[in-house]
Amino acid sequence: MRRLFLASALGVTLAAAGISQGTASAAGPAEVIVLSTLHQLHAQTDGYSFADLSDVIEQLHPDILAVELTAVDLKSRREQSTKQEYQRAVFPLLDKHNYEVVPLEPPQPLYDELVSLFRKAQKDLSEQNPTGVDSFNLYMDSLFEMLGERWVSPGAVNSRATDILFESKHRFQSALFGPEEAQAWQGWNQHFLQQILQTADAHPDERILVLVGVEHAYWLRSRLADSEVILLETQRLLADRNKGARSDF
Repeated sequence: MRRLFLASALGVTLAAAGISQGTASAAGPAEVIVLSTLHQLHAQTDGYSFADLSDVIEQLHPDILAVELTAVDLKSRREQSTKQEYQRAVFPLLDKHNYEVVPLEPPQPLYDELVSLFRKAQKDLSEQNPTGVDSFNLYMDSLFEMLGERWVSPGAVNSRATDILFESKHRFQSALFGPEEAQAWQGWNQHFLQQILQTADAHPDERILVLVGVEHAYWLRSRLADSEVILLETQRLLADRNKGARSDF
């Protein structure tokens, strides 16, 4: 009888608070948006400048930013030589909006282990197949020249076409440079994914904006689409900014 009374009283309390007994503690999955950045290339991409990046971040209304930095670099806000979007766009927004922020890059010793694999693969190819290195560099120059002509907006950078090209590029790169390259690339991205999913688990019903270099986006979008988060389509979210821009990319 006491149990019945307690259950009844709890039901009244929840009803008075406007909460259904069946959903009192229920929370939906986090929303995740993967936003590609161009690092130092924002400076020479008219359709996606550092100012454009700042505007896009604000317009996407994130609760949490997941950033391509180590915890040490995030805490110190060390100036980045390649990932210049941080000092030129992201760090000022952290002060302006007080976003919660999560570092994605691996800590030591994993950071050095993965970097060593990248460097070994590059060294081995350079010594064993210098012609292959020259061909790869030519391919890269041609790819980025073509992309530079088509990246006329943030939506174009975050398009399915861009993702397909970088997925193809990394398949070729892993085949050319060998298993160490493939292992490092998978390990680096897998760490990013793990940090994103852990953040999503800890923050249901919130919006996580993942800022990563454009080459990582295809990998993360593919895996996040098969996870329990709600992966929002970045290009569609940016559609209003694309009006008047070429629509073939």
